[in-house]
Amino acid sequence: MTPNGIAIRRIRQDRKMSLRALSRLVGLDRGYLSRLERGLVHRPADDKLRAIAAALEVSTTDITERRDITMTTALRPIPPVDDSGTDPAELVHYTPYQVADHGWLPMAGRTLRDMAVKRRVPHSQAGGRITFTLAHVREIAASYEVRPITETKHGA
Repeated sequence: MTPNGIAIRRIRQDRKMSLRALSRLVGLDRGYLSRLERGLVHRPADDKLRAIAAALEVSTTDITERRDITMTTALRPIPPVDDSGTDPAELVHYTPYQVADHGWLPMAGRTLRDMAVKRRVPHSQAGGRITFTLAHVREIAASYEVRPITETKHGA
């Protein structure tokens, strides 16, 4: 089983449970649980994942990833540009995790956030928070678009 750290963290936080409390319930080191939530532990023992699921009162499928499903899921279309300039959706700022949840880009929220921190993708950073508008999402999607070989630039 492959752990889904984002799901573990969200469920834990929804339950208003600290890492320390989860650590006490499952008998695992707090640092280990933190690494698990951040995606740094790739192959934990199945019994550890079962203990975490039991402590969070969810099934193990709720806190694990199914690679065969995530690799085949199609991206959702990004809403089209509204030329009239009256669409309020164009003004909404989405967090990296909201962009990932919408399925508009082929990357996880954490990856998108890290790319923004390294200034590799367009984004807004007001008040210290990284956000994306639909225009940013479209620009990022266009940069990841696969082009036919006849359209690619050849090295000089």
